[in-house]
Amino acid sequence: VQRHFLRGKGPQAGKLQVRPQVARLVAFRRINLMDPAFPIRSSLDVIFCRNVMIYFDRPTQAKLIEKFFRYLRPGGYLFIGHSESLQWIDHQFTYLRPTIYQKPVRVNSEG
Repeated sequence: VQRHFLRGKGPQAGKLQVRPQVARLVAFRRINLMDPAFPIRSSLDVIFCRNVMIYFDRPTQAKLIEKFFRYLRPGGYLFIGHSESLQWIDHQFTYLRPTIYQKPVRVNSEG
């Protein structure tokens, strides 16, 4: 944590801020998740999709999870909201803990 974050002081105590040298490496984007022309062209290290999937039906959630899996690099992480779950969705992610999933380094290409 100390390597990548600054700890808040005073009214910001208990909060973390990403160090500027790390923030320069991060691309924050607002995108339409349902757009077939998905604007991501490279593998991602992490996806934060918190409290979004609860607004979609299960088939749409499954499509999103498939898309996220495709765009994450092997070993990449997916963070979802506390009110969301992949329990009812067929997926290849490894469950790490509530709200955190990881794309395996080696992906099973069979069915």
